[in-house]
Amino acid sequence: MSICWREKFSRKRIAYKRYLPLFVGGSLYSVSCENLFLSPKGSYMRKFLAIMLSLTIAASILCGCDNEDKQGENTTEPYIATEPSEPEPYPFLLNDVEITAAPEKVVCLSPAITEIICEMGYRASIIGRSSYCNYPSAISSVKDVGSTANPDIKAIIGLNPDLVISSTSIAAKDIFEMEQKGIKTVIIPSPTTLEGFLSIYTSIGLIFEGMFTGTETGEQFFSETSKLLGNKDNFSMGKFVYITENYTAAGGNTFESSVLSCFGTNIAKDSENYGFDINTLLDSQPDILLVNSKYTKEMLEENEVFSQLDAFKNDKIIFIDNVYFERPSARIKEMVENMTDAYRQLAGAMQ
Repeated sequence: MSICWREKFSRKRIAYKRYLPLFVGGSLYSVSCENLFLSPKGSYMRKFLAIMLSLTIAASILCGCDNEDKQGENTTEPYIATEPSEPEPYPFLLNDVEITAAPEKVVCLSPAITEIICEMGYRASIIGRSSYCNYPSAISSVKDVGSTANPDIKAIIGLNPDLVISSTSIAAKDIFEMEQKGIKTVIIPSPTTLEGFLSIYTSIGLIFEGMFTGTETGEQFFSETSKLLGNKDNFSMGKFVYITENYTAAGGNTFESSVLSCFGTNIAKDSENYGFDINTLLDSQPDILLVNSKYTKEMLEENEVFSQLDAFKNDKIIFIDNVYFERPSARIKEMVENMTDAYRQLAGAMQ
């Protein structure tokens, strides 16, 4: 009886219980060879290894191509450092108004700000002014467009300015009408402190020069005034009170007090605005009376409180032009110089 080739060698089969290492796609796998029958001539084994080798090579090629594709997908351009662009001085917000460029044409409704604009060298930009803007004298040739309280809106629109500047509020309807014509309005408040005084200068600098040099320019123009007000070697007048409109005294939160307190102690410093009770002066007795120059000594004498003060009786009175406080600008230096001279004269007379 004939026996098939497989059966012929069945008695000589070998149970191979080891594991064959197999690399596929760069990964190592272990293939069990248990019950792998080998003929004495190794024909089964050679066929098996040939098949496995072919599969391994094919798998490696496919995986290699796939990895190349993925690497290609994840490849990014190399980072190249670039020079940062120069920051622009405009636009910026000033008191909630966007300033997009240095204005070439300005209407100013504030006498104080008009003075400061001229002082800082931007006089040529002013094409309209309020009826009260009269300093410097050359500004009088500029078109009058009314006041802050009652501006001539048609005249302002006719001038077609880039910007309208005021120190006090303008009626909302007037601002709206100008905005419809592309005219912006900036309110720069009148100061009540020395910091507020400086901020007018820096605001004007920002408007005309932008963010990076405007503030510095404003500070430079204010520096002389700042040094003068901060110079404690000028003189010290002790306790004072400043009598102004309607015989009221300037309280601690007023601009008058901020300036004058650089040279003494305001008796009314604990009061606000002009609500100080002047009757208390009889108890506090100021060393010197500072008085709005619209009044005279004869007028003070008619007041039963002022006439009883020691400072009044001893002629320790200095009169001050209130325009320096109403229109704060570099001219306040004149006020300090005049007040210094007057005080030294009083001090010499008392010796």
